[in-house]
Amino acid sequence: MVNKDEVKKIAGLARLRLEGDELEKLTKDFNGILDFVAQINEVDTSQARPFDHVLDSVNIFREDKPHSVITEEDIRKIAPKTEAGYIVVPRVIETGE
Repeated sequence: MVNKDEVKKIAGLARLRLEGDELEKLTKDFNGILDFVAQINEVDTSQARPFDHVLDSVNIFREDKPHSVITEEDIRKIAPKTEAGYIVVPRVIETGE
């Protein structure tokens, strides 16, 4: 079980700001998840056969065939803006300068 202080800490680490009754609801949700995991841990799986996929498909691969590829020149032709052979894109991260 987790308490409100632990949920506040987790929210802080995740950079989440909890407002209103969100702390109470999130604490209840976390504890519900932990209760469910505890129920799953109680199941006896000692006789269960391990498997890596729910389907019986084994080694399904497509044939490796060569195909046409787009060239760098073709990419530069359709790019909105290029500079010195590179595609120029708008800045999305502020640097604080």
